[in-house]
Amino acid sequence: MLPLTTSCGADREATGECRGTYRGEQVAWPIDGVSSRLGRDRFGFVPTWLWLNYLPGGQATLTAFGADVELTRGMSLERSSGPLTVQLLGVEVGLAPEEGTPVVRWMASYAVPHGAIAGFPHDSGIPASGTLTLDEVSDDSAEGRFVYRYASGDELTCTFNVPTPAAAGDAWRDTGDGDDD
Repeated sequence: MLPLTTSCGADREATGECRGTYRGEQVAWPIDGVSSRLGRDRFGFVPTWLWLNYLPGGQATLTAFGADVELTRGMSLERSSGPLTVQLLGVEVGLAPEEGTPVVRWMASYAVPHGAIAGFPHDSGIPASGTLTLDEVSDDSAEGRFVYRYASGDELTCTFNVPTPAAAGDAWRDTGDGDDD
């Protein structure tokens, strides 16, 4: 498998940002280019994962904000097929993807100065609804966005273009990409 590279031939980092209104404040949080990744097994034996982590830089007392998204095994989507949008429905403890889609599980997470926590921050609560739109899921990257809509009227749109560890050439290259070299 050939790694996905930039036009200069270098390994690539994830790109994207969360932008919008959060707790009544305008925000623009960059994606963590190193820890945000597409995890996949090229043989389709294990689920495909998106690990999405954004860096609020202490804004709203958050040091990290994101989601781990489980997709069906071997899930792929060609850009020419058009985007796939999945509704994220509010449930008691978080958001859940609508049934019958390639999105199996949505697990929100955040971090504050004293540690990382699964779920949504208590200050903002669970979004009333959301969507995940996938523009492309290939062998070495995934691109799309998710939107959180809060009962307060706040709305965050978080974009991502994330490589696999192998395409990024990073330290966790051999985890989740099915490549054993």
